[in-house]
Amino acid sequence: MSVVAAKSGAHGFERCLALTYVQAVRARAEAEQMGELALQAARELATLRTEPTDVPAMDRLARRLGLTPDQVQLVWAIVACSVDGRVLPHLETLGGGHARRGLSVAVYAMLAELADESVARLAHWLAAANPLVGAGLIVSAEAVSPAARAYVASPRLVAYLRGDRHVIAPLRIVTAPAELLHDDDQLATIREIAAALARSQHAMLVVEGPSGSGRMTACAQAVAGELIVLDLARLAPEELRDALVALRRESLLRDATPLLANVDQMLGEEQRDLRRLIAEVIDSLPGPLLVTSTVAGVDLGTQRAMVRIPWDAPNLAVRGQLWMRAVTSIGARVDGDLEALAHRYRVGPGAIQRAVASVQLLHPPGAMLQEKDLVLGLRHNIAERLAGLAQRVEVTQSWDDLVIADDIRDLISALISRVRHSHQVLEQWGFRRKIARGTGVPALFSGPPGTGKTMVAGLIARELDLELYQVDLSKVVSKWVGETEKNLGRVFDAAEEGHGLLLFDEADALFGQRTNDVQGANDRYANLEVNYLLQRVEAFGGITILTTNLETAIDTALKRRLASHIVFAAPEEDERARLWERQTTTGTSPIASDIDHNELARLFPKMSGANIRNAAISAAFLAAADGSTTISQAHLIRAARAEYRSMGHVIADMQRSL
Repeated sequence: MSVVAAKSGAHGFERCLALTYVQAVRARAEAEQMGELALQAARELATLRTEPTDVPAMDRLARRLGLTPDQVQLVWAIVACSVDGRVLPHLETLGGGHARRGLSVAVYAMLAELADESVARLAHWLAAANPLVGAGLIVSAEAVSPAARAYVASPRLVAYLRGDRHVIAPLRIVTAPAELLHDDDQLATIREIAAALARSQHAMLVVEGPSGSGRMTACAQAVAGELIVLDLARLAPEELRDALVALRRESLLRDATPLLANVDQMLGEEQRDLRRLIAEVIDSLPGPLLVTSTVAGVDLGTQRAMVRIPWDAPNLAVRGQLWMRAVTSIGARVDGDLEALAHRYRVGPGAIQRAVASVQLLHPPGAMLQEKDLVLGLRHNIAERLAGLAQRVEVTQSWDDLVIADDIRDLISALISRVRHSHQVLEQWGFRRKIARGTGVPALFSGPPGTGKTMVAGLIARELDLELYQVDLSKVVSKWVGETEKNLGRVFDAAEEGHGLLLFDEADALFGQRTNDVQGANDRYANLEVNYLLQRVEAFGGITILTTNLETAIDTALKRRLASHIVFAAPEEDERARLWERQTTTGTSPIASDIDHNELARLFPKMSGANIRNAAISAAFLAAADGSTTISQAHLIRAARAEYRSMGHVIADMQRSL
């Protein structure tokens, strides 16, 4: 009867496992002096060794790692002892109960009848900086001596040797799509990446650009093959170590280039230990490495030489084609030209595909889509990405509620025109090449509290059909070094993709003056935050409105980059009278007929629009509490006096008794 039974005639993977099993039978038979069984096993071993042993996966791995024949046979033995349950009883007889932990070199020496020097070489090879062990393909259990250390094969190594080409999450394989659309600058960048990879087998390239702009597919096109992608934005911190081991493992197993995506997700000071893990893996990877980041100049802590390559969203013409291709791919049609949409939203293929996928959920196949439908698709995605860092503000006021001086109103109109007609001026009239920096519209609204700065920001967003997002500084600003920049990067990236209007209320908390007298780490890091903010505001393609009550606190470098600076002054007496009139009139409010708005404006000269609004609402509650059917002048004066006290003012002369 055959020792190996049916497996003796098998080929490839199963035959290599059978070889280890017969070796184990022979070694045990000799140890227990079972002469006939030992001879039978020896004859079958001789037969097995004459049969073909080709396993393409092992051949590739051996070439990539430079494995010797002895090392290959040891790896096969470790795999066999890990998956073939028939081997375990024989190993326990030869090596005792420790054999359940895996195969040691000492026990393998009995299976393969190795000489002492061969045993020593294999033990030292496994115990040294072995890539198979380092990548988790072979897992070791510590023991006193290298020869007694037990090893088992990982499930991924077993699956790979069986011919399984799938990767395990969170890794994924990315290849370049069959048809890509790139502008001339992007094509030049792709050629630059390909040339750098061709010049060095140890090249490290950091591609820096906006999220969703096509960085990953550009890298796939440059390598003309597969990318093994680990996206750090999709990982929980506790998953990082295992994910990095998996990346090293797949880098050994596949003819693919590893890519670490969104490394800027690990910028925070509290993630310092995680960045150290990333740096160790970067330094240990033997071949080329690609990295993507939305933040320029991220410190990766690596010793490898690197090249940083800027990447931008496609130009206007390509964006229009991407929109048309994405809409066509879902069987829909577009009513009108997409050029205005492409100009308004400076986004890449990833953002466009996500937006159209959202639209597909709301419209049947073959639907005729309007521009507003595609805009809505973008907005669905921006809201999710800004969650926790910025609040969407519902604008309920209208221009009729705004009482300001005519010159300020003219400045607001000019700001709106700059946004509304940017396509005509910058693209059709060719003024884009005259702009040295970004084409965004940063504006500063300064002035006393309650003068309408935030309200005007909302009205501008409503006029331009934009979503207004107010940045929550308490969530954005962090005590950890680098975390503030990372949060701000998320805000700007999401707003760039969704073309929202960003409002930084009380912006002097973020955009304060940098100091030349750096006396400590706090000053240095504060300066770095302002520098980063200036870069992002400058590069941002949308509208950024900053409001401040203290204009002198804003960094002067920011003021030079402003498209508009509007100073809101406290209202004059006639403006206060109009504010009183509009704040007390709702269409259904029971206002008494004898209300004197001019008197209210004269009695309370320090009140701003916000103070007048507060007083008007308080007066309505006073009237309701009194059981009155109308809101009288007395109610308004009582409420205004209370508001005045809260402002820190008192009325010295009261001409009208209450």
